[in-house]
Amino acid sequence: MMVPRMRLLGLCVLVLLPAAWLLDHGPAAPWPALAALLALGVAAAGDQAFGWRRIRPLEVHVTPVIRMTVGRPGRIALTVRKPAAMDGPLRLGLALPPGFASDQADLFIQPHAGQTAHGVSWPCTALQRGRFSLARCHVECRSPLGLWDLRRRFDFDCELRAYPNLTSGRHGLAGLFRHGEWGLHTRRRVGKGREFEQLRDYLAGDNFEDIDWKATARRRRPVTRVFQVERAQEIYVVLDASRLSTRPAAFLSERRQRERKEKTADTPPAVDPATIVDRYVTAALVMAVVAEQMADRYGLLIFSDQPDCFIRAGRGHAHYNACREALYDRRARLVSPDFDELFAFIGTHIRKRALLVFLTSLDDPLLAESFEESMAIAGRRHMVMVNTFRPPGAYPLFSNWDVKSPLGICQHLAGHILWESLFETRRRIRRHGAGLELLDPSQLCSQLVRQYLDVKQRQVL
Repeated sequence: MMVPRMRLLGLCVLVLLPAAWLLDHGPAAPWPALAALLALGVAAAGDQAFGWRRIRPLEVHVTPVIRMTVGRPGRIALTVRKPAAMDGPLRLGLALPPGFASDQADLFIQPHAGQTAHGVSWPCTALQRGRFSLARCHVECRSPLGLWDLRRRFDFDCELRAYPNLTSGRHGLAGLFRHGEWGLHTRRRVGKGREFEQLRDYLAGDNFEDIDWKATARRRRPVTRVFQVERAQEIYVVLDASRLSTRPAAFLSERRQRERKEKTADTPPAVDPATIVDRYVTAALVMAVVAEQMADRYGLLIFSDQPDCFIRAGRGHAHYNACREALYDRRARLVSPDFDELFAFIGTHIRKRALLVFLTSLDDPLLAESFEESMAIAGRRHMVMVNTFRPPGAYPLFSNWDVKSPLGICQHLAGHILWESLFETRRRIRRHGAGLELLDPSQLCSQLVRQYLDVKQRQVL
C-alpha cells in the first residue's frame, strides 16, 4: 500500500495548476506544460518503484509465545531486519487483539547506518486472561525522494497468553503462613504429629506409648519414637466450570452496598467484567502457592457436565506451571453439572485420602440436592470442603436493620428464604462429614486459605 506525502501533494499543486493554465491559455504548442507534467509523473513513478525496492527486503519477527499477567504492564518484543544500506526512519503499527490495550498507536524507530537488525519493545497491558493471537504487524517507510509513504503488512503466528493476576488474591495473606511458624498470625498445632520422623534414646517424661519396644530389645536400652507434623498430604481443588459459573461476579455484590456507592460517588461505579469462574481460577492458583509453601501435594480437577481436566497431586515449579496452563484459558460452559459423573471419577482416580476443596454454586436447590446424593461415598473416604459464594441478600431475618421501605422488607424476606435454603443444604451435607461455607467475593482467597490452614492445624486429614 502506498500513501502520498505532503511533498508530492505540494508538487502537484505547483506543477499541475500552472500546466493546466498554460494548456488552456498558452501558445498552440504547449510543450513546456507537457514536459513538466511528464517530469512529475516520471519522478513520482520512479520514487515509488525505488521505494518498493527498499521495503521489500524488510522482515519482522516475533517470538511464537509471549506470556503476560493481567493488569501488569508488559512488552511485546519485535525484531526488524533490513539491508545494511537502507537508512531512514521506520513506522510500526501492531494489531493488538481485543483483550489487550496500549498507550501507543504506532512506534517510530531510527535504525543506525550499517545495522541489519533492530529490536523493538512494544508496551501493552493485558485486560483479561486467556489465549489470544497476534496476527499481523504493519511497517511504513519513506521513499527515497520523500514523495510516498510505503506500507507493508507482515503476518504472524504468535500466541499471547494472559495469566491471572494473583496480587489481588494474595493481598492480606502474608501473615497467614510462615516457614518458621512465626508472623502476624502464629498458628499452634493441636496435638502431636502423626508421621514418624526418627528414633532417639528415652528421656524422662516421654510417654510410654511412644516407646519402640522392638528397637529397645535390639539396643538393650529404652528407645522412643519421634513424630513430626504430617506433610506431603494431597490437596485437590475441584472447580466448577458449568452454567452457574458464567454469571458475572458483580451479581454477588450486595444491593445495599451498590446503592451506597451510587449515592456517594460522583460518577457511576465501574462494572466488574470478571465472572465467577474468573474468581475461582485466581483462588485455585493461590491455593496452589500456599500448598507448595506448606510442603503439601496439590492437584486440580475441573468439571462441567463431565470431568474436563484432571491433574494428579504433585509439587514443584513444573507442576505449578502445568496447573496454571490448565487454568488460565479455562471458560465456563452453558451446561448443567453432572455430580454423579464427577464423584464416580473421583472414586476411581483419587484413591488416597485427600482434602477436596470444592468451588461450586449450590444456590440452586436442585443442584444442591444432586450434590448431596452424589457425595455420600466421597465423604467417607476423603475430607470434603464445599465452598460457594453467598448470594446477594442471603442473611438471616433481623440480622440487619437497614430496612427503610416496604420494598426493603420484601427483599429481606426473600434473602432469609434463600439463606434458610442454604442452611438446610449445609445441615444435610454435614451428615456425610463435609462442610459448606458461604464465601465473600472480596475475601475468597483468604477464606479458602484459612480453611486449609485450620485443617492443617487440627491434623484431621
